[in-house]
Amino acid sequence: MNAEQKQIETPTTIMTNDERATYETLCKKDLKWAESFQQALSVGRDLVTARLITSIYRENLVDGYIHSKMVNHTSLSESPLQHETVLEIQFSQSQMVLCAPITGLHAFNRIDVEGPFYWRQTNYYERIAHPNHVLDAIIAENVQYTGPAAEQFRDDLSNSACYMALAISYQQLKYRHTTDTLLTAIEQQSDPYLASEQAVVEGHPIHPGAKLRKGMTAEETIAYSSEYEQPMGLRFILVHQNYVKVQNLNKSFDAILYDAFDGLEAACQQSFNTTKLNRSDYHLMIVHPWQYDHILSADYADELAKQIIIPVDVTFDYYAGLSFRTLMPKHPKISPHIKLSTNVHITGEIRTLSEQTTHNGPLMTQILHDITTQDTWFSHVPTSAVDELSGVHFFNQNDAPDIQERRSEQLGTLLRHNIYHDLDDTVLPLLPSSLIVSTPHQASSLIIELVERYHEHHPELSEHTAVQQWFSRYAASLIDYVMPLLIKYGIALEAHLQNTIAVFNKEDGLLNHMYIRDFEGLRIDTQQLHKMGYDTSNFHEKSRILTNSQKSVFNKAFYATVQNHLGELVAALSDHYTIESLETDLWHIVRDQIQSLFTTFRDHKFDTQRLENIEKIFFNSVIDYKCVTTMRLLDEAHAYTYVKVENPLADK
Repeated sequence: MNAEQKQIETPTTIMTNDERATYETLCKKDLKWAESFQQALSVGRDLVTARLITSIYRENLVDGYIHSKMVNHTSLSESPLQHETVLEIQFSQSQMVLCAPITGLHAFNRIDVEGPFYWRQTNYYERIAHPNHVLDAIIAENVQYTGPAAEQFRDDLSNSACYMALAISYQQLKYRHTTDTLLTAIEQQSDPYLASEQAVVEGHPIHPGAKLRKGMTAEETIAYSSEYEQPMGLRFILVHQNYVKVQNLNKSFDAILYDAFDGLEAACQQSFNTTKLNRSDYHLMIVHPWQYDHILSADYADELAKQIIIPVDVTFDYYAGLSFRTLMPKHPKISPHIKLSTNVHITGEIRTLSEQTTHNGPLMTQILHDITTQDTWFSHVPTSAVDELSGVHFFNQNDAPDIQERRSEQLGTLLRHNIYHDLDDTVLPLLPSSLIVSTPHQASSLIIELVERYHEHHPELSEHTAVQQWFSRYAASLIDYVMPLLIKYGIALEAHLQNTIAVFNKEDGLLNHMYIRDFEGLRIDTQQLHKMGYDTSNFHEKSRILTNSQKSVFNKAFYATVQNHLGELVAALSDHYTIESLETDLWHIVRDQIQSLFTTFRDHKFDTQRLENIEKIFFNSVIDYKCVTTMRLLDEAHAYTYVKVENPLADK
């Protein structure tokens, strides 16, 4: 062993408890998968570690941005990282330097890094074996991150790394005998939209808890997570009308379900055949099968015993989307998409369903219908919101307030319009989150395949022009819908990658239509919406979506649409194409599109002061960036923490 090798330590991979339990499950299920999982452990850990490292840098967590520099490691003979540029972050308390190979630098202080990662102490390098080793250094650096939230985050990182490896191993097996690209694989499916949801195996591109599934076994994770493509049996219950609250758009909740599921009405009636109970006194609800097995009998035993809740002996196969609790049928079935409650810790919080979500969804749908029908601006915009048809949640008025809210949120159902009602065979609906992913053997992501298809259809264009035209059409579909709702009505839709559906022309790969879904996380400037003639007095009394803070509404729209959605696509395009100034050019397209809206509204004598307020935020030299990791360490699920980052839309 030479001197250089002695300076580099690579620890043996010792399985965590989560990894060991998952490995043992796979050994009973599929030995090849178990072997693949074991081989993917380091990759899964590195992918979660990468998200943690980029958070340290971007959020300036423990002054990680201030104490960082970029170093050319090819000039360092002792370094195991023979990359042109490596991020080094100094941790003063431990006297260690974190070394992370850089694969991309983008707007909003976005930095992409790729494992393996190392600790450096003088000329001695140690491979970082697990993201929790980085968390240890964060906590040692600042004692304010010591406590229950940090310890929970430690468990979260361990769980997320395990299930990241599981997802990666499944994908490796899935594509081991094919060279199909992701676009080819999706187009071959009977339901390309569902296939695109299932293709996003790595989850959230930024959050360190991207694959978190706390509360579930490995067997349940495989059964209920989208990437494993398993059907699950929807469970149905009947709840006495005195114990539910229902909100409908037009058609009643029960009528929608009876029309959607053949045999459901007969199964409900069968549940009453042996009792003297009156069917008309009960409302249907749908329960996620995990929730049915783990929560219903445990927390609603009294209601079951008193026949306030009556199980229905029928199931219908549905599939999980990337949003774990949003389920859908497989095309050609076009029954509603269904958002359900689960007491499972996903990403940053337990994913139950708030009362405001089931109550406000149909109300918000009606407001958006009215605005986009009455306001002629929207007649030319190729974008629409996905209707939330009906919502219901359990409600026992005799429960103590804290118990009442918890039990209401554990049993809730929201029905959402299935967009396949609107589509024909000439288009391809895709989840935008899938645009930045690929198959294991594919060098480029799905977005590149669509841009290349557009370029092939227009060979007269230069590569640079083709990319710009494709992106311009896509960006305009978001901006021309989201921004007027924000500017005129004070509605900030949460139009990030996971909350939208992009429909492309199969022939040329160009965007045909954009759908925006899920109103749970939007924000409304209540005063502005009232000023435009819309009443919110019938919204749920606990509505977090209603606010008097203009800044929080502006931030919500900017973060979801510009930073998260368009920002990820700009990064993917500029990483792939070796076109000088491409990223800058794409951000100019975004800026010009937004600026043109301000000009139009000024020409129509719209509220000048409001326009100036929004411009100051959107075009300022710095913009707020939500600190997802800092929030977890401080246990702030709803009280957002921000840091200022450079804004690519700034006035130059």
